Amino acid sequence: MAHPPPGPTAANIVSSNAGYSGTPLWKLKQQGAVQNLSKVVAEVEEAKQQAALEEENSETLKVAVDAVSLGRTDVGGEKPLVRHIIVKDLRKVAARSKVQLPAGGLFENRAPVMLFALFDGQSCAEAAGPLAAEWCAKQVIPKLLRNLSALPPGYENATFIKATLTKTFEDLDKEILRGQPAIHDGCGGALALTVGERLFSAVCGKCDVVLCEAGGPPQRIRYISISLGANQGRCDLEGEQKWLTDNGGVVFQAEGGAYMVSSPAGAVAAVSRSIGDRSWKGADGGVAGSVKLLRASPETRVTEISWAERHQFLILVSAPVAGVVPPDECVTAGTEFLGKPRAISGEIANRAAEAPGNGSASQCTAVVVHFMEKQDKAGQPPAAKKARKEAESVRLRHILVKHRDCGAPFDPVKNRPVTRTREEAEQVLRQALRELVAEAKGIKLPADVSKAKMTALQPTPKYVSLCKEMSECSTAQKGGGMMGDLGWLSTDQLARFGPSFADTARTLNVGQWSALQAPSMASTSSSASPEVSAHVAA
Repeated sequence: MAHPPPGPTAANIVSSNAGYSGTPLWKLKQQGAVQNLSKVVAEVEEAKQQAALEEENSETLKVAVDAVSLGRTDVGGEKPLVRHIIVKDLRKVAARSKVQLPAGGLFENRAPVMLFALFDGQSCAEAAGPLAAEWCAKQVIPKLLRNLSALPPGYENATFIKATLTKTFEDLDKEILRGQPAIHDGCGGALALTVGERLFSAVCGKCDVVLCEAGGPPQRIRYISISLGANQGRCDLEGEQKWLTDNGGVVFQAEGGAYMVSSPAGAVAAVSRSIGDRSWKGADGGVAGSVKLLRASPETRVTEISWAERHQFLILVSAPVAGVVPPDECVTAGTEFLGKPRAISGEIANRAAEAPGNGSASQCTAVVVHFMEKQDKAGQPPAAKKARKEAESVRLRHILVKHRDCGAPFDPVKNRPVTRTREEAEQVLRQALRELVAEAKGIKLPADVSKAKMTALQPTPKYVSLCKEMSECSTAQKGGGMMGDLGWLSTDQLARFGPSFADTARTLNVGQWSALQAPSMASTSSSASPEVSAHVAA
């Protein structure tokens, strides 16, 4: 028996006469061939409007993100102790996973949703291990998406989103204890979720999330640090001590001044909260005779973000970093390299790695999220003009520092092989950036805009000195104003360096220095790491 064709949906209607050659839609509707046409067309229009709104929101709220991890890495068969996650568009991930995020409340108008997190196997009760952190990093996104999608209409507010983060951490803990018998170690977690211009944070254990807030008059801006995980994780905190002692633990001050907790079985831990650590979770952990002393519940907060105005950036750090680099010092490093997340994360991780309390077995990780200035849609050029601008060439100068793992570890200027590590190369460039930024602050540009641009085009004495001293590119051998000059680079030439490099080059103002870049030239083999460089628009 013949069946009538199924009615169309918003997904399969692509034009007004799709699949029906030459027959008007009104006639098809009259004949019953097209069912619920008005509903389908409305769905298509709504989908278009939502896509346009999402694109507009993503253009308005932007971030620049980077991370550096020093110490123990995934070499020699050892798994990393710290895993970090960077998701600039959680809506896309949800769509690919076929998960429907809430549409009302804080999520209405398709507010941009971003996720940044790290899980640290060093923030645990006993010996550090990689398994719990690795598992949590793989599972946190699907569990968070599932919990967010379960929010009923009318509950898409700050209170219930914070509760969702708490449930996500507790779900991770329960799944490890009940469904992953091979995982015996534990980990801490630091998570930052942005929904529109609200920041939701969740911290469990000794890692942390640090928010930089600016205040004071424009001529004397003052930056302060806000630790979003300061009220949990440590045994010296009054609230944590009460929980531990009420549940059978004994809190004491160990040699060196650190506070620790002892279980009834005599085991000792330096944390008050963790994910995993089954021997400290009572019956849930499946270890006979154990008492539940450690919780997986995170400290959660919500902050209304003044995007790139009062709030400049946030930093997620692993336990070895939080233990030796205080929040104020993290913010100081951040303001020194403001707008350059790679330099900030490298500086913080390096300070922690060099601290006496951390050895080579520690993994020092810092993830920096820089809130970029909002784009004024009214002041932006039309799409056609914007496309022409993006097609224009860009002139750059740079300082290039190679390392032993790059595609061509040879210095053509000094005619010798390069033996330094990538971390050492970045450290050299951070010092160069520090000196160049300090010089720029002392340069007084002419009041006339065109004259100011002409002045910025000229290489400064400090740049000439640094380029001649440290750049390992043949352009450093050029004389005078051409030193380090890459010339005018077309769109195709920029693309050869990689998409992130091209995007960065196009956002630079004349005379402005970029963050540290790792261009991936087409001639570089995929197994080799790229060189590291800093660039200024000319």
